[in-house]
Amino acid sequence: MAYEFINEVITEARYIRNVNDTIGRDATDIGESFFEQLLMMQQLKFENPKAAKKYATDTLRFGNFSNVKPGATDLHNLAAIIQNPDKYAGVTSGGAVGIDEIDFKRYLRNIINGKDDPALDRKFLLAQQKKLKIKSPFLKSARRLVGDYARTTHDEKQLFSTRMINSQRQDGKFKSDITGQYAKTIDKKGLTPDQKKPGLPLWAKVGALAAAGYALGKSNITG
Repeated sequence: MAYEFINEVITEARYIRNVNDTIGRDATDIGESFFEQLLMMQQLKFENPKAAKKYATDTLRFGNFSNVKPGATDLHNLAAIIQNPDKYAGVTSGGAVGIDEIDFKRYLRNIINGKDDPALDRKFLLAQQKKLKIKSPFLKSARRLVGDYARTTHDEKQLFSTRMINSQRQDGKFKSDITGQYAKTIDKKGLTPDQKKPGLPLWAKVGALAAAGYALGKSNITG
């Protein structure tokens, strides 16, 4: 209960909340952020199926990805920017990347319905990597790891989780609605380094960062 307010703030403090949040962002970076969150959800599908199912359900709530919506998930809003580059002139190099919307919806529905098809997941993630023109060696390796997650070692999972959290600390991505739940899950599963060190758990630290970012955003709006 002590961290209940943090969970609420994480839900409200979106990485992409409205059209203004897209101004000045490069389409390649938008695509990379989308891919990172996709990989995080793929890991959650194994480590926290309930959370993955809820996030997939919320992402599909509006039925399509035609617009950035304040009440949508960040994954929905990132998909909307990628799929509708002409609507978001503030995004540089619009149209440079893409996703397969039909396959994306099928992937989300499979998570919602608890359908596990590793071969289909691997094919889907590889196709999205290509369409999003992902260049990062880490993200390419991460895609291979989560695509065959059941066969990975604990050390590999820990390395992936640590690198992903470090990435989320950049460019305000820690405010994403999936990051708090992700951090809480990997902390609980022992997939973060220095588990024996005292202090706040990782998910609470990420929550505190999100709370601070949200408070700063509010002060900028009202100031």
